[in-house]
Amino acid sequence: MPPLFDPSLAALPTALAGEFALEREIGRGAMGVVYLARDVVLDRQVALKVLPPDTATSEVRARFLREARTAAQLSHPHIVHIHRADERGEFAFFVMGLVDGENLGQRVRDRGPLPPVDVVRHLREVAWALAYAHAHGVIHRDVKPENIMIERGTNRALVTDFGIARSERSPSITGEGHVVGTAHYMSPEQVQGTALDGRSDLYSLGVVGYFLLSGRLPFEGDGATAVLVAHITKPAPPLLSIAPNVPRALAAVIDRCLMKDPTARYATGEELSESLRRAMEGAVAAREPVVSGGHRVLSEDQAALVWRRAAQLQAEAAARLERETRASATRALGTGIASDGDAKGEPSAPGTSTYRLQDVESAAVEAGISQRFVALALSELPRDAAAPLPLDGTSVRGWLAQRLFGDLRPALSVSRVIRAPARDVLKLIGRTFQGMPYRMTLRDQIGPHPLDGGIIVFKLPDMDMSGQVGYAFTWLRYGFFTREVRVTLRALANERGVTEVSAFADLRPGHGVNVWGYGMLSGGATVVAGATGAVIGVKAMALAGAMLAAPVAITGLAAGALALAASRASYRWSLKKATIELEELLAAIDLSLRSRSIFDEDPPLLPPPAPAAGGDDILMVV
Repeated sequence: MPPLFDPSLAALPTALAGEFALEREIGRGAMGVVYLARDVVLDRQVALKVLPPDTATSEVRARFLREARTAAQLSHPHIVHIHRADERGEFAFFVMGLVDGENLGQRVRDRGPLPPVDVVRHLREVAWALAYAHAHGVIHRDVKPENIMIERGTNRALVTDFGIARSERSPSITGEGHVVGTAHYMSPEQVQGTALDGRSDLYSLGVVGYFLLSGRLPFEGDGATAVLVAHITKPAPPLLSIAPNVPRALAAVIDRCLMKDPTARYATGEELSESLRRAMEGAVAAREPVVSGGHRVLSEDQAALVWRRAAQLQAEAAARLERETRASATRALGTGIASDGDAKGEPSAPGTSTYRLQDVESAAVEAGISQRFVALALSELPRDAAAPLPLDGTSVRGWLAQRLFGDLRPALSVSRVIRAPARDVLKLIGRTFQGMPYRMTLRDQIGPHPLDGGIIVFKLPDMDMSGQVGYAFTWLRYGFFTREVRVTLRALANERGVTEVSAFADLRPGHGVNVWGYGMLSGGATVVAGATGAVIGVKAMALAGAMLAAPVAITGLAAGALALAASRASYRWSLKKATIELEELLAAIDLSLRSRSIFDEDPPLLPPPAPAAGGDDILMVV
């Protein structure tokens, strides 16, 4: 097990032996250290938060356990459930559900301000959670982006650290790091140490919304004291003065949450949630920008195709995962991909003619299909709603391909595990794929941000006929007529700082050329061999009688069958070569990572070499 870093917790593994096995530290704050742990009895991963004994007085320890046990009574879809609060020897700890995702603080730091439609969704879910807690007499007292987790795959907001980070009279400014870390989100009454109710949490949630929409805080300063004083004495700058592109009605809701007088704020989380809903509906009606990329409406056939294709992609990913697991038992690929059983059958389309994209995604997630496969399936649809849908195995072309090749491959996909955080991997992808020798260009970004499961679409370059630049996609581009490569990232749930990168190439654009090309080759060989056999057979009958005619004819048919087998072998060999090209593309990310670790910088983006004057190649050493 990795070292626990904190000397005061060195005896913790022994104290928890037989109940919990600590794996690694995943978080740290003034009120405790959080570990990824395995519940030995139930054989499941959990998050275990422990109060360091050298920083906890008996009063803090008692309050820690009391408030954790109170919060454990809460059961809500948007609250991380606390399974247990207990103590072993000198250690007080509690155990909560492990969320596969990231907190909103990380999300804004990595992506910048979020689209208003995402902010409203997250704030409403948190407001519902707070309303439920307040109705049960629990005030959070530490609502901040770091305590709001976004679950990977479902994009659901879950509130954590409920009721454990503050006493009933907060704050305690004896913990310097604690105040600095959370002072920006405290309500005026919380700073003053007066009695609190649920409206204090709604003030803090307003600060969270302010931060999510603008990337800034209403009060920023060098020290905690200045920020705390500002919360009491200064009005918060109107959100529109910081982020003028935020819808006006939504900005007004946030501004109301930041009123100094609690009676001027929203009375309950339900009231705040309803106001957020109305503000978003008004923004959509007024055609104000609320989401990156706008809305998309799918036809019934398109929606059914997206569901079917997403299920197929997920099944392929599951099969690939099983193969890789068998090949290397030590390779950890996480558990985020569902089994083949999740992809069997086709989701039935609802009885309406059009569907909003978010409804299609939600239905797929409810059916057990990961959001990233829905995004991949969507990326394969024509942008023009009137354009014909891609053909699949039910088409004539698909039927011919099944007979010619023995397997209709709609797409190629490869994956690689990169031992680096997803944010760093994303930067390496942009630098590596657009540099030499790949020279790909960014065409589109589909779905959510790539760090949230969205798709990055790269356009393959055409071959440089001058011969000055090596070409990396001969088989993909000219063997299967693939013009794009789609890339997804997935941070692995069971390994910190490890990312799975997947590359997908749509082979369907080249089906027609390949089917007719290989078909004509095989069919032509069969016809020629058959005709030759027939001619030879006729002559053989004239010369040697009917006894030689049948063997000669069978020989002609066998030649045709051999040509068909050769076509299949050639096609599969081409598939192998194209797969290697994708694998080398992902391997280049690892090479860039090694270059950074060795030279402490990324490899340079080299331009194509210019032809030398007079046609001679000149090598210059500098």
